[in-house]
Amino acid sequence: MSYYWETMRRMKNARIFFEHKAQAIIMALAVLTFTSCDDKPEEEDLPGTIRLEYNLTWNGEECEIGDVQIDHLDHPVRLDNLQMYIAPVEIRNDRGEWIEIQDVALLDFGINGQRMTAEAAVGSYTGLRFGMGLPPEINTDIDPASYANDHPLSVPGSAGMFWTWSSGYVFVKYEGKFASETGNQLLEPLSYHCGTDESYRMVTFDFEETIVIQSEETTGFGLDFDAATALIGPDDSIDIVQDPVTHNAQGTILGARLMDLMDDAWTLNPL
Repeated sequence: MSYYWETMRRMKNARIFFEHKAQAIIMALAVLTFTSCDDKPEEEDLPGTIRLEYNLTWNGEECEIGDVQIDHLDHPVRLDNLQMYIAPVEIRNDRGEWIEIQDVALLDFGINGQRMTAEAAVGSYTGLRFGMGLPPEINTDIDPASYANDHPLSVPGSAGMFWTWSSGYVFVKYEGKFASETGNQLLEPLSYHCGTDESYRMVTFDFEETIVIQSEETTGFGLDFDAATALIGPDDSIDIVQDPVTHNAQGTILGARLMDLMDDAWTLNPL
């Protein structure tokens, strides 16, 4: 009998041992599962999209290359070509940090419907800015052949917009024909080519209200360039009869004046 009870006692102890062991394993698995779930990284919001639409105006009215206009001195003028580099395009977040959304682009206002789209992180933004021209680090002493053919600074991409390796790129071409008096044929050439590191300008806009970029949604802006305002501003004006030409690969006073006026010729409008 003693052998029987001893065997029963050992079996009971073994059962209790395995029950405790099983409980410990279950608790460990539960803790592991909870920890794994807790440590799972939060999914990041997919970015939104910013769309910029570039438009040409004359005294605030939409126009096109080839239209005949009247300047501030009553000279008939027709723009036949207006091209410019912008680099970079940046937006300012609510911490005051500027974030690049496009590195460089060549605008040609002879092409209607020009636009740029870029991803932007979800968040609040208070401003937008872009360089008119090219910053010094990508302007001079760079061989255009070093870029892929589809790049705006490449040989085909910069066709007609490059001075020399040492002088860099043409930032702006503002070209056309004009007449000195109303009623005359537009036969006089107008040719403003602006460039050089000193000609680089930064155009900055502060939003009237904070813009919130939502995940997978598009926020649009219209960027209008007023070609009439490029000739007259609050503190300066250009007489195209007296100063019809500047090719400032080495820098000229007229070229600097034009770049200052063009800096103020932009307006930004939410779409």
